[in-house]
Amino acid sequence: MGGLLLGGACTPARSPAHTAPADTSVSDSVRAARALQKSLSLFEVGDTTAAIDSLRIVLSLAPQNPYLYELMGFYHYTQAQDDSALYYYRQALERGGASAELHHRIASAFLLKKDFAQAQYHLQKALALDSLNPNYWITYGLWAHQQGKYPLAETYWKKALALDSTADKARAFLFDLYLATYHKPEEAKKRFLDPYWQFNRFHPFLNYQLGLYFLYHLQREPNPRRQATLAFSAIQAFTQAILAHPTYADAYYGRGYVLFLAKKYDRALEDFARAYELNPKNPKITFMLASLYEYKGDTTKAISFYEKTLLLDSTFTEAQKALRELKARS
Repeated sequence: MGGLLLGGACTPARSPAHTAPADTSVSDSVRAARALQKSLSLFEVGDTTAAIDSLRIVLSLAPQNPYLYELMGFYHYTQAQDDSALYYYRQALERGGASAELHHRIASAFLLKKDFAQAQYHLQKALALDSLNPNYWITYGLWAHQQGKYPLAETYWKKALALDSTADKARAFLFDLYLATYHKPEEAKKRFLDPYWQFNRFHPFLNYQLGLYFLYHLQREPNPRRQATLAFSAIQAFTQAILAHPTYADAYYGRGYVLFLAKKYDRALEDFARAYELNPKNPKITFMLASLYEYKGDTTKAISFYEKTLLLDSTFTEAQKALRELKARS
């Protein structure tokens, strides 16, 4: 890639005998550099389709550059197009781009496909080249977690934290593991929230996790008075997360769910609708919208959102059952 950009910056002196070839060479190099910059800028603002189109121009001008194929694969990966991502990653490998990061990206794509054997193979390749990269251990933890190997996932995520104490993903996965899988909420809070919370009480993700902690207890509390206290604390934490990050879809969902449990359905619907605007591909959000529209008697919208839920996740059994029963009554 460096050569590509260098070619655009170092314009050769013109020679009367070779004017046309030199101009063509410089023109291709400049076009490639500009198209690449445009592609990266488009991707940064979220226009991945246009970014891919611009990158195709670069590939036509520099078809042997492995970095470009790796970048194309990454673009497709972010769109959950794992087959296309793997195709371009393999093209990068064939052109000599066997870096630790490329193996890591290939492993991530195979993980999306739940091809655990191939994912592990490439993760081990990545770690053999760079065993001190916490991101590779985080992905290895996901590999273990998706197979129900929770102690192994815990080991890998703790390894990532040991390498980088600011590795938020590893800490977040460990918090969730202790809260939702081990059902040890106090240990989750003490080990993976409180030590970070004291340094930044306005951090959106830390407030979101605090909301999850209160929600966990709320769902298991039989005492109505204590329920009200926990609901207030959870709403306060999710609201703080939203104030710090107004486009935080998960925080809107979390607050909406607490409001739903508190039977404040209109306010819950507002939060779920906002969460859907920010993240229309989350089946939990569309399911809750469908449920609330069904409760309000809006059958058309309820059916629409149940169907959207099943398009996003065809195995969502609660949505299947609700849609079948609703259509039977309509």
